[in-house]
Amino acid sequence: MFKGIGIEAQYIYLALDFFCILGPLLLSFDKRVAFFRLWRPWFLATLPISVLYLIWDIIFTKNGIWSFNSDYLIGLEWSQLPFEEWMFFLVVPYASVFIYECLIQYFPAVNTPLRKEALVWQLLAIAAFTMAIWNLHQWYTLVTFGLLAMCLALLQFSRLRLKSLLIAWLLCLIPMAMINGVLTSLPVVIYNNSENLGFRLGSIPFEDFFYHLLYMSAILGLYESQLKRQEL
Repeated sequence: MFKGIGIEAQYIYLALDFFCILGPLLLSFDKRVAFFRLWRPWFLATLPISVLYLIWDIIFTKNGIWSFNSDYLIGLEWSQLPFEEWMFFLVVPYASVFIYECLIQYFPAVNTPLRKEALVWQLLAIAAFTMAIWNLHQWYTLVTFGLLAMCLALLQFSRLRLKSLLIAWLLCLIPMAMINGVLTSLPVVIYNNSENLGFRLGSIPFEDFFYHLLYMSAILGLYESQLKRQEL
């Protein structure tokens, strides 16, 4: 697929990072959304969460829970993480928060709370906690669902627009599935299936979808907090 458009194998992950951020970055200057004006709160929200995710990534890589295929990398790495993976934790939160803001600006009805919204998120937190407890020996499953349960529980006490978060996450699953589908089908990222459920949607491990929900939830929680401070 990539060779057909002139991309050599070693540039595939880098190209995916580029394509992920290209559209959101160019459209950040759209007059209605004007996301470029929100770069500061975005950065302040993204930095601490991405640092934590990178630490998680480094630990899991060093312990063989996942690894990277050098055939699809340019060869630069630090702490066993390729340069492209470091970039991933910049471009994905940018694209995700951009989609969230576009959703709010163009479809203001998403700010209307769901009926029994708190109950929906409480049930999701309980389901995530249950998944973690039932899979104590699969580290990827345990950590992803355990942290997600805690994050969703904390969000109950925040002012985050949870309906907007849910819809934004569902929208983000489209580009996420496309990009992650390439990463896991080639594969660029190789998973140790003894550390996850072993269930995949296409080539994507089931946990990846909730890894992304956790990432979005944590960043958007801090992002909304930064916006509130900016208004003061």
